[in-house]
Amino acid sequence: MRPEAVPWHREHFYTRWDVERYLEAEAIDVVQADPEWCGGVSELVKIGTLAALHDVPVLPHGHCLHAALHVIASQPPMTFPLGEYLVNKMAHFYMFEKNPLFPKRAHLELPTGPGFGIELDAAKIESQRKMEWE
Repeated sequence: MRPEAVPWHREHFYTRWDVERYLEAEAIDVVQADPEWCGGVSELVKIGTLAALHDVPVLPHGHCLHAALHVIASQPPMTFPLGEYLVNKMAHFYMFEKNPLFPKRAHLELPTGPGFGIELDAAKIESQRKMEWE
């Protein structure tokens, strides 16, 4: 039996059916699905719909932050109140981007460009070559 004061969460859900099992069993208090692992933006939105039916918030796990931000911005704040920003990881993870995501006063600005606003910084790329497969 778990103490009621301890919220239960799980990271790395892969589908809405995976999340649904936990929600139906009332075995989770926070869903930390990541669009990179759960099947993309559409699947994350569907997971949010399931979570909303159980009054459980979704806090996207901090890997695919660009996509997660767009989902968070498009959904009700009761369901998607915030996202996770992995401070130590993000500086390296987005190193090659022209405008890497960085919080200002605990907020991230929603990228507006195509491809979730991801643009590579050519000055940070030492070399490039076209890969060909036989």
